[in-house]
Amino acid sequence: MDLNNPSDPFTLSDLIDLAIDDLGLRAGVDEAEAVEVWQDLAGPIIANVTEQVWTRRGKLYVELNSGTWRQELHMDRVKWRKRLNETLGKRVIHEIIFH
Repeated sequence: MDLNNPSDPFTLSDLIDLAIDDLGLRAGVDEAEAVEVWQDLAGPIIANVTEQVWTRRGKLYVELNSGTWRQELHMDRVKWRKRLNETLGKRVIHEIIFH
């Protein structure tokens, strides 16, 4: 997409992406998307023991109400991080913290 070329078509999505980048909001938008993707990746069983999910500075925090699940997920945190970032199509999350 080239905004300087009137014959080059662009979509509303393209314009929104440009605005997000121009305003320096890309990292925050990507992290918000990571929270949504986590909900889908985790599935219903993990969702049932999840209290809260949030991000901060490239870290995904997952608060769980089950010590057993917390330990299980913690042991596989690298695998979960890789799956999450692969789904996002880029490295957004550098670490997952289960607590």
